[in-house]
Amino acid sequence: MPTEISGVKVHYDMIRNNQKQILAKLDRELAFYRIYFVRKIGSREIIYDTPNNLLAGVGLVLSKQYEEDKVFFKVRKLSYLPTELRKPSQKFHLAECNGNESPKDYPLQIASAINNAFANIFTIDLVEVVKQTIPKYEIKIKGDLYELSSGSGMRGSIVFEKVIYKDMVSGRKVKRRGATLTLPNDPTFKKEYDEVLSAVETRCKELLIYKESRFEIAQRLLKPKDPNHKFDKKAFKESLKKKPKEGEEQEEKKDE
Repeated sequence: MPTEISGVKVHYDMIRNNQKQILAKLDRELAFYRIYFVRKIGSREIIYDTPNNLLAGVGLVLSKQYEEDKVFFKVRKLSYLPTELRKPSQKFHLAECNGNESPKDYPLQIASAINNAFANIFTIDLVEVVKQTIPKYEIKIKGDLYELSSGSGMRGSIVFEKVIYKDMVSGRKVKRRGATLTLPNDPTFKKEYDEVLSAVETRCKELLIYKESRFEIAQRLLKPKDPNHKFDKKAFKESLKKKPKEGEEQEEKKDE
């Protein structure tokens, strides 16, 4: 059975739920490529942290990943360099576990792995930090996997996703639709890489690229609302009045 292709991943928000039209546009724009449905896929990730978010504070994400018939712990360190897509800069998979186990069941192994991979992050006992972790977020993904191939031999994929972000403490959920494009990280296919990205950018206005990791998205979407914040309708209307109407800005420039 074909599996999801590895390589450079580019993530998009789907601002209009229009999977069929997106596929039709790509099929027309990429005339010398073949796009075909492979299968439905799904995954689930539970992100752990201490109650006061010690791991997130140093850019570490500890999670339990459910993929296909495997369950395993994963640790990654996020990159916050402003000139890069916000992808994990380093990541590693720990030994497989069962669905009922948590990081607390492997404190020594997880602490040792983190210390070996990411030196000088903690000045406190990391074993105790791991023992304090609790489930913070759950991310469920269901999607349609399509393979993308060219006559030159390049193989990539695009997954149209339904994502549910859940706060494991409050129970709050937020649903999002998106797409993940995966292309080979191989200089041999740079031309094809650029062609596919250009086709998505110029033709698929339903897709908007994002630079956050799913962990950062969960943090943002599930952030508790400020009970003291109120929407100021009057101020919003006033701000609209200050903006020039369509066409007025160009006329003002002509008069200058």
